[in-house]
Amino acid sequence: MKINPADAKTLGLKDNDLVEITSPAGTIVTEIKVWEGVGPGTVAKAYGQGHWAYGQVAAKEYGKVPRGGNNNEILIDDYDRLSGTSCRNGGFTRVSIKKVSKII
Repeated sequence: MKINPADAKTLGLKDNDLVEITSPAGTIVTEIKVWEGVGPGTVAKAYGQGHWAYGQVAAKEYGKVPRGGNNNEILIDDYDRLSGTSCRNGGFTRVSIKKVSKII
């Protein structure tokens, strides 16, 4: 996950720290990168970095310890009432962030 340097400083975070990201839908654990390209008060996380079944790039141990957390775990489900299809636009949600020492 990328975080603005000012926000990282406020939260006492630095590059490669593990953080727990919690939204109303769930919680994941991932590493952070401090980056000025993310605006203050926001964070950005690449989609697709939580799948564990593709070998050593996606998992520290195949099928057991994923790298990065799955964004779907923290995104709110939102569906169109007529068609039943997803109506999320961009996957925006409010999150809280706290430093952790290991993957839970």
